[in-house]
Amino acid sequence: MKIFVAYGYNNRDSWIPEMLFPIVKAFGDEVVTGEEAQGDIITEAVIQRIKRSDALIAFLTRRGDAANQQTGKWETHRWVTDELSQALGFKMLVVEVRETDVDPQGGIAGDRQRIEYDETKRDRCLVELVKTIGRWHQGMMIKLTLLPDEFVQEIMPRVLMKDPTMKCTYSLFSDADGESDEITTPIIPLPGGLGLNARNVPRGALIRVSITCGGKTWISNYENTSSHTVQMRQF
Repeated sequence: MKIFVAYGYNNRDSWIPEMLFPIVKAFGDEVVTGEEAQGDIITEAVIQRIKRSDALIAFLTRRGDAANQQTGKWETHRWVTDELSQALGFKMLVVEVRETDVDPQGGIAGDRQRIEYDETKRDRCLVELVKTIGRWHQGMMIKLTLLPDEFVQEIMPRVLMKDPTMKCTYSLFSDADGESDEITTPIIPLPGGLGLNARNVPRGALIRVSITCGGKTWISNYENTSSHTVQMRQF
């Protein structure tokens, strides 16, 4: 799993790479950051890094030398809130770590888990993050191979050429949550075939894949994700 960590690149937040990054790697995951985005605007390259990640941890920590005199609240890092918004838009796994007395930033929309961070109780925050990553691994990303060979042979050239008409989505079905909304994901060239990554898949969930390209449509039935293959049929 690739986990994008959004945080302030300053001495006060240096504990994040020192303490969190080893935890992420201990789970066998890869840490992704946007270190070049140290201003107020995130770059397209960082947006693409977020899009290619499976989850995002956003640290909304205090920025500046003092709280607002009128509200008593601290500002936080603009690029971190933008990275959080991007992840929410991509429907990724997201957790927000908000430091005490940081402005609530009500303009950020979307449902997300939130962990409170108190500098004097940093260990509690780290414990909650370990629990969160553990839960992500219980409903983590799965890799699926697209079949049959006839479908792969027809669509492979368009995938390699990055055909702009191509769109691949999937929806999940589980007894607990019912049917999910459609989630967009790229088709990935594999050795001898094609595949895709499905994120945040509950155990025992079924998946249905839909692909449109060049005026043609392929759709699978709802299939068991444990098989790690999906049979596509043209309609």
